[in-house]
Amino acid sequence: MDARSMQQPWQEMRRLQREMEHLFTDFTPAWRWPLTGEYPPVNITRGEKDIAVEALCPGADRKSLEVSVVGETVTIRGERPAEPGVTDEQYHRRERPLGMFTRTIGMGDRLDPDRTQATYSNGVLRVQLARVPEATPKKIPIQN
Repeated sequence: MDARSMQQPWQEMRRLQREMEHLFTDFTPAWRWPLTGEYPPVNITRGEKDIAVEALCPGADRKSLEVSVVGETVTIRGERPAEPGVTDEQYHRRERPLGMFTRTIGMGDRLDPDRTQATYSNGVLRVQLARVPEATPKKIPIQN
């Protein structure tokens, strides 16, 4: 093993997982998504007082989307319905996942569910998470 893979074992595991997926993709394309990891993919940014999560959920029904906050975690649930009138046999290749999904993400800071807001537009779910006041970083002045 090289030094890089010893420092980041999970990255090496994901690389191996991707290689296995590519190996089996041509034989079983319908199985591809469950092997790829977490869905929906997210971007997370941290501000001074809040944390923003952007989750890619194209095709998800807005009414099925649900965001819940407990302690230090946020959970995103939803459903991507199948296209009406298209049977499984008609697909030549299906890479976009369908059905129910759930993703729980630990943020490392206690969150305030009462001040959390979420919007869904153009297939992107945006969740603005507020930290509880005692979890907000406070700059301490250094005295001489």
